[in-house]
Amino acid sequence: MLPATMGTGSGVSSLAASPLRLRGFRRLWLGQIVSGLGDQFTVIALLWFVLDLTASGMALGLIVLCFRLPGVLTSPPLGGLLDRRQPRHVIAADNALRAVVVGAIPVLHWLDLLGMPAVYVLALLAGALAPATAVGVPVLLPHPVADEELENANALLSFGTHLPYLAGLALAGVLVAQLGGPAVILIDAATFAVMAALAWSLPDAARGPATEGQTGRRGWFGLGPLVRLRPVRVITALTFVFFFAYGPLEPALPVYSRDTLGAGAEGYGLLWSGFGAGALLGLLAIPIVARLARPGAVFATIAILWGALLAPLAIVTSLPLAMLCFGLAGASWAPYTTIKTTLLQRLVPPHLRGQVFGAQATLLIVSAPLGAAVGGVLLDYLSAPAVIGLSALGCVAAGVAGLRSPSLRGIRRSRLGSP
Repeated sequence: MLPATMGTGSGVSSLAASPLRLRGFRRLWLGQIVSGLGDQFTVIALLWFVLDLTASGMALGLIVLCFRLPGVLTSPPLGGLLDRRQPRHVIAADNALRAVVVGAIPVLHWLDLLGMPAVYVLALLAGALAPATAVGVPVLLPHPVADEELENANALLSFGTHLPYLAGLALAGVLVAQLGGPAVILIDAATFAVMAALAWSLPDAARGPATEGQTGRRGWFGLGPLVRLRPVRVITALTFVFFFAYGPLEPALPVYSRDTLGAGAEGYGLLWSGFGAGALLGLLAIPIVARLARPGAVFATIAILWGALLAPLAIVTSLPLAMLCFGLAGASWAPYTTIKTTLLQRLVPPHLRGQVFGAQATLLIVSAPLGAAVGGVLLDYLSAPAVIGLSALGCVAAGVAGLRSPSLRGIRRSRLGSP
């Protein structure tokens, strides 16, 4: 456990027992919100900037791929580093470096030195650093938070992740229209600096001495523990397929907003704001969903619901109706990551969490970008609504396959011992 500033008390009411009572958790939560807001600014600003610069669906898919694909190589070593070093130091360094990398995009543009090759290189660098925080937060969380509070803590972090979608993306659309993409990207760089300062201010995580057996069982580029833990392996397989099927939506959505809805950057931001509003409502279902004895079936059902609720965008041409559909899909999506993360934090022994979360990130980071790259190629041959429809059908198929898997359905919430 960490020092008292991030520890858990006893004999408190359920309201007082909220993880937000912990000063360190509040800082982590605030950092997630601020950084997430900046990230959503860049989602709008950079994709719209690239679209204006190239008018190419292929370029949109490639920029998404550049941001996410490098984590395939960097997640396992960063996961191992998180098992050996203080997570707050790793998270702070990641955000400080990304502030510099992301900030270079508008600076080079204003100096008239920014071409698409430079954009791709900077996106690759940012993507290589990103897993330090994505993996570091779930590795760090079980130290300050008691086991029975993990659902609440992860739900609050998910709330902080989804909150920027509600207002941030709509605001980003307006800012891009008024200030231009480069200026808005600079705001994202500033939010990384804020997150770095907040992470550095957290207390150290207390660590017990690692044994020889604990430190010598990585193997397979960090994938060994993930493969040996059967429930983790099965959950990761479903999530990989689900996220790959989701991927084509990302490059298709700005084209859908521009060409089908005729709504421009502002409409694109409003679509994601609708998603964010639905996701925030969906988080309210986490306490109920978390009590279900078979979370594997829950994961598969969420994939089916997401695809079914996303499918109407293939025929919808009204922005308000598209926002409604996307918002309902967001509500169905919201519990997925929170329930998955909490389950893995309980199933995976503490000395393996960095390795397992890092190895899983290697697989999951590549899934959605590969799907996005496929979507970018498809956009050169199909309409954006058709690509969105194919993405929805793929998600439904992933969920149906999961429901038919005895291994996935049999996963329970019980704690798993060391392999």
